Amino acid sequence: MKQIEKIRLLKELEKYPLFTFNDFVRITGASAEYARTMLYRMRKEGLVFCIEKSKYTVHDDPLIFASYISIPSYISFWTALRFYNLTEQLPIEIMLAVPEYRKPLKFMDIPITFTKIREFWGYGKKRYGRFDIFIAEKEKCIIDSLLVKKIPIDEIFSILQTEKLNTKKLIEFAARTKSISVMKRIGYMLEFCGIDTLPLEEKISSDRNYITLDWNFPAKGKRNTKWKLIVNRVLE
Repeated sequence: MKQIEKIRLLKELEKYPLFTFNDFVRITGASAEYARTMLYRMRKEGLVFCIEKSKYTVHDDPLIFASYISIPSYISFWTALRFYNLTEQLPIEIMLAVPEYRKPLKFMDIPITFTKIREFWGYGKKRYGRFDIFIAEKEKCIIDSLLVKKIPIDEIFSILQTEKLNTKKLIEFAARTKSISVMKRIGYMLEFCGIDTLPLEEKISSDRNYITLDWNFPAKGKRNTKWKLIVNRVLE
């Protein structure tokens, strides 16, 4: 391939977060056999990267293409918290929510993980550079993290104290999950922050089972009769 043709092709491929082998054949107009040869050479030159079988990109930032690897999917958990500047933590992996289980993968030594989640809603497109990425709303990211216990409870409480979230939406999202444990934990923490939590109080009022506030700590501590929580750690 001539250098000028290669430059033109790369500029065209830059328009895609990721592309498949079939996309490459369509874009180049080459035969499947010659397209494989072209891709091989471009990968050897470090111009094209293989994400997984038959999926490629020319971008070295996995956040650009991560939510396109498995469709549907969306960025959540630590990765979304960092995207919204809700945490100072620097996650070493790209974390996505998916409706069905799939294996993790690595891109340039960066893990890309997929967490199956039942409550597959509360996400949409956000602009990231020149691309749209699929990512959880800020409030849904908190709910996701409580549902699958991906983020420490003290980190979630710290975020709630920043007042960067829509607490009304957070309460609505928690109620929508119908998860008693999520409603208890988020309700207790929001009340601690001085937020009116009556809608959640009504949802859990008939439940008599106690759970721990922090799932990572032993079930030892004062019992909160209102939220039916064993307050097994101090929130500050």
